[in-house]
Amino acid sequence: MIPKILIIGSTGKLGTKLLNFCNTNKINIFAITCFDNNQLLLKQSRKCKIKFFFKLSNTKDASDFKLFLKKKKIDIIYFLDYGFRSLVYADIFLNNNHNSYIAIANKEMIIAGGDTLINKIQKTKNKLIPLDSEHFSLKNNNFNNKNLSKVYITASGGPFYFKKNINLNNVRLKKVLDHPKWKMGINNTIDSSNFINKILEIYELSIIYKIDLNRIDFLVSREAYIHSIVIYNDNIVNINCFNNNMIYTLVNPLLHFYPSAKLKTRTTFLKNKMLKVERFNDKRFKINKYLKILKNLTPDKQITFMILNNIVQKKYLSEEIRYNEIIKYIMKYLNIKKQSPKFKTLNDRLKFIDSIKLYYDTKI
Repeated sequence: MIPKILIIGSTGKLGTKLLNFCNTNKINIFAITCFDNNQLLLKQSRKCKIKFFFKLSNTKDASDFKLFLKKKKIDIIYFLDYGFRSLVYADIFLNNNHNSYIAIANKEMIIAGGDTLINKIQKTKNKLIPLDSEHFSLKNNNFNNKNLSKVYITASGGPFYFKKNINLNNVRLKKVLDHPKWKMGINNTIDSSNFINKILEIYELSIIYKIDLNRIDFLVSREAYIHSIVIYNDNIVNINCFNNNMIYTLVNPLLHFYPSAKLKTRTTFLKNKMLKVERFNDKRFKINKYLKILKNLTPDKQITFMILNNIVQKKYLSEEIRYNEIIKYIMKYLNIKKQSPKFKTLNDRLKFIDSIKLYYDTKI
């Protein structure tokens, strides 16, 4: 059986990496989407001989894609895009597919969908494969709130953590976007530089694995080889490592149908520096002041934090605020509006997000 594989966000960095791998290994892709990069989408469809392709910023294509999701049985669906709006497509997919693999690299989608999304994936007998390296590294660990003492994810430190002489009040955007380990989109790169991405990934971990927030923290691993550490109540420690290349996570869903696509494991762990980690403790980063608060946010506040971050990032990119003021602005507005909604469906969550976004767009 040739599996039907759908890639949402094929024109981004991860989508391009995955398509190149599939093309080289003669793995057929059934359908791809982009948001607005139609030129690259067409190029990819021709090169890889992909029959179905959709530009989702186009109203007709978006409508056709929803119909496509309702009619077609998909074996592997990749969410490699950005933003919570893909919950719409996830909802349709889950209503019409069972026993499929849903591979997600879109953290906004997981935080926005929360336990409503995870429960629906399980209820429909689909299998989630988280693609963020930290969460992917934990997928073979058998932990829960009863047997877990602590779970750590790691941060590489970004462009500034290991350069202690840099004054973060004066850094330019070019330096912020100069990540020493990998290339990402602008939003994710900014989040990585100021450690906001670690807060979002803590929320993500809590949602995916149904673990209490107070059992999760992060450490700094300069080599980005260790992705997570699990400490159990019986004092056993699991250190989860792999080379910092997202192709390892992207290929994993394919192995269920193409075992020969397995990548070789390098013995990088033989180098001592690869296993070095340290606690985050750098007061130059303003997020340090708010860590305790951020690690105890309720699900609705986690969503609000994510939306505020997106809004404040735009203010930074338009030079209305300085880099080191991003987290300060987020925290200033985080508690203005009180919420404690109960979400029954993914559509309930999308409505809540729209209301939050509208509220803060007029406030900030």
